[in-house]
Amino acid sequence: MIRHDGVKRLQHPEVGHLELAFQSLELPLPGRAVHELIVYTAELATASEERIRLLTIWAAIHSRAHSRPCGFPDPRP
Repeated sequence: MIRHDGVKRLQHPEVGHLELAFQSLELPLPGRAVHELIVYTAELATASEERIRLLTIWAAIHSRAHSRPCGFPDPRP
């Protein structure tokens, strides 16, 4: 297993600047391609943590607004 870590700086269109710590783990499988698992986290009590929370809320609202049971008409005008 090979591990990489560092900081990723992103400009998200909905919440702005994010600075996230990451760890990347390469998980080799016998006879197969390497799989990579990347975990991103925001430091506690930072602007990035608050922006991730805002993004979570935004995504939940956006998801609910665009989903409805199959066969039901869109209630929006």
